[in-house]
Amino acid sequence: MAKILLHCPLNISRSLVQMIEEFSREFTEKHNIEVTVETQPHRPSEKSLFEACVEKNDMPDLTVGHVDDFADLPPGFLAEHFKSVPSRFPIRKELADKGWTDHSGYFHPFVVIPFAIFYNQNILKGNDIPQSWADLLDDRWTGKILMPDEFRIVSLVVKAFMNADFPDRLNAMKTNFVHQGSPMEVITAVDEGRYPIGITNIAFARISKQKNTRIIWPSDGLFCMPQVMVWGQKAPDPLFEIGDFLMSPKIQNYLSLQSFVPAAPDIPMHELVTDNQCNLRWNGWDAFLEALKGRRAAV
Repeated sequence: MAKILLHCPLNISRSLVQMIEEFSREFTEKHNIEVTVETQPHRPSEKSLFEACVEKNDMPDLTVGHVDDFADLPPGFLAEHFKSVPSRFPIRKELADKGWTDHSGYFHPFVVIPFAIFYNQNILKGNDIPQSWADLLDDRWTGKILMPDEFRIVSLVVKAFMNADFPDRLNAMKTNFVHQGSPMEVITAVDEGRYPIGITNIAFARISKQKNTRIIWPSDGLFCMPQVMVWGQKAPDPLFEIGDFLMSPKIQNYLSLQSFVPAAPDIPMHELVTDNQCNLRWNGWDAFLEALKGRRAAV
């Protein structure tokens, strides 16, 4: 028996689970290893399944999804409970050149999800349109930037990195950003003109019923969340085939269609990504995890 714990954004979670379970049926016939997939519920009242595994000292054979689950692990826990397999899953040059390879061999990104700033084009024009994350901290945006509820991953991550990158502007962030509703509700509010600016993951940001929104790709790069594969120490070696499947064209092309950045080499990126030179705001794994420490307790 092998256990997979999946914690990915809701808009791709169901499809990924379906494709993994379909692949796992063939995997089980081939290796005689049963595979179960547990999915983290997307409700704030639900306890983190990953945290429950840590408390029980019973880690999954494979963890798939948000790397923020690993930010608050105690010293030495990662090395004690997870496998280091450097270079097992090579990533595309555009990511490798910017430091996305985890040379310690624990975190293997299979996709990177940018968090997009978007605006209502009927409200903002020309020089009124912000061009960087720092611009969003200007006084003119007080109460005018809408984001999903504070417990949602985009809000947790953007808040954590704004805190880390602009520590002297925390008050501006608190007064300018409004947290309310689901990602689709944020899209609708900006599309209808109730807010001039919104922030969601890029797949949601591309969708608006009235077609009044446009995406801003800031000059200093989009904040983002890598989705990773991490193998438990006790995971049977054949389970690496699940990783090969997640890096396969079937999965990678599906993720690219969402305007996410596929990690596998030679997979075409969405034109929205290539048109903006895959400009992501990334300072390495250590900085990423450090910024996310205690992020849920801070909500």
